[in-house]
Order: sequence, then C-alpha cells, then structure tokens
Amino acid sequence: MPARFRFLPRALVGGATVLVAGALAIGIAIGSGGEEDDVRLSGEAADATSTTSTSSASTTIMGTTTAAPPTTVPPTTATPGPPAIPPPAPAGPPAPAPAFESSIENVTVEQLGASWHPDLGCLAPDQLRALEVSHWGYDGTVHEGRLVVAASQAERVVAIFRDIYAARFPIQRMVPMDAYDGDDDASMRANNTSGFNCRTVAGSTRLSQHGLGLAVDVNPLMNPYVKGATVDPPEGAPYADRSLRDAGMIEPGDAVVTAFAAQGWQWGGYWSSGPDYQHFSANGR
Repeated sequence: MPARFRFLPRALVGGATVLVAGALAIGIAIGSGGEEDDVRLSGEAADATSTTSTSSASTTIMGTTTAAPPTTVPPTTATPGPPAIPPPAPAGPPAPAPAFESSIENVTVEQLGASWHPDLGCLAPDQLRALEVSHWGYDGTVHEGRLVVAASQAERVVAIFRDIYAARFPIQRMVPMDAYDGDDDASMRANNTSGFNCRTVAGSTRLSQHGLGLAVDVNPLMNPYVKGATVDPPEGAPYADRSLRDAGMIEPGDAVVTAFAAQGWQWGGYWSSGPDYQHFSANGR
C-alpha cells in the first residue's frame, strides 16, 4: 500500500519564506491494518494542524516551537457619569434676635412741640424723659421707637418694653405726639403707640393721665376704647370683637399685660365701666 504524506502550507516568518514542516506524523502503512493507521494519521495530522492555527498558543517552525505573544486586551474605559451632587447643608439655628436697646434722654420744649401746653397743668419738660426703645414691627423686623413719659417712670417703662420686645409682640409705630400735632384721634387712627400728650380726657375738662406722663396707649387702633355702642377710635370698631386674636391685639394675661403689671402699671382692658384695651397707667386711671 503506497505511503501517504501530508504537508502543511508555507508560512511567512520574519520576512523569509520557510517551509513549515507538516510531516508531524508520516505513516507508512505496509500490509494490513491500514484503516487504523488512517485514523491515527488523521488524528495526528489534525493535531498538527491545530498547532499552526493563528489562535494557538505556539507555532512549530522547522521543528522549533515558538510561543505566541499573549493577546493584549485594551482596558475598558468606563463612561464618566454626572458629577456627584453633595446633599444640602443642614439648616442651622435661626439667627439670634438683635439685642434690645434703650436710652433715656432729657426733653426740651422744642422737642415736645404741639404736645405740650403751659396752661393745662401738665408736667414741665424738665419733668419728662424721652425714651428710645427697640420694638418688633408688623413687618417682623426690629425698629427703634420714641416715647415720652414722666421722669419718675422712665426706668420702669424701659423695663416694660424690654419684656414686650422679648415676647416679640408687634407694635406698628411709636413716635411722640408732636408728630400728630398733639391730635389724639389722628395718632389712634395711625395705630401709634404713645405716651405723654398734654390734653384733657375726651369730653371733659379733667387732665388726662397722659398729661402727667403716667399713661401709655399701645396699638390703639387694634385695641380701642369700647363703651356700649361707642368705639374710640371709630376706625377700630372691627377690633371691638376681641375674639379676633389678630397680631397686635392685647388680651388678658398676655405678654403686654404681664410686662406692665410687673412694674405696677394697670390695664384699662379690665375696666368694668367700659374697657380701654389700649390704655395702661401707673395709677390705674
């Protein structure tokens, strides 16, 4: 039986053409048993073929086995995502309120202006003091108010408004009565908190406690004087209904009543003859 040979193709290595020896197994079959030799030869040839594959780990060139370089896989580059957003900083405590500020000054005739008259028996200017005190406004911010009272009560009134300030009770405005030419009705309509005003009690010839510097009216528009069907000022009539509980309204036992009471002053809101919700006085009148 003729011998069978199997050759591998030539390959180009290092720029020179060489013959890749494909005769890994040369079977010369003589006699019987050729079928078994064919199977073995085919298997060996297949093994030889697999060693020359481009994907094999080594290549046989002229009987020399050369290791193939390892396959290099480029690293995978991750697509950058959006930048991380840090969580919001926790809210800190609210800013502390400005410190209460106050001053007590002498007052002159010129400063009192139309709020003082020499012929009604009111306190003389040298018996009065002008107070500068901090107070919260209806806008939620701190304002400086000016109030004129008797010199004998100046320290007490400062202490009263310090407590009112600490309670953050709102006061719409606080300017001396000269800003309204001594007109009590105009001051009440403006919801102006005031002290000294040289005048008589409305509808009488009796000197008001305001003329003695011993009374203060707080937010008078929202805390009117009520007697029967009479409301003073008339514009404050809606606030005769004390169930409204609007900011700036004074209620029994609240921070304003308590602050005045701590200094011995009394509230007109308790008067049985007709409550005067705006009125506080040193002697209860």
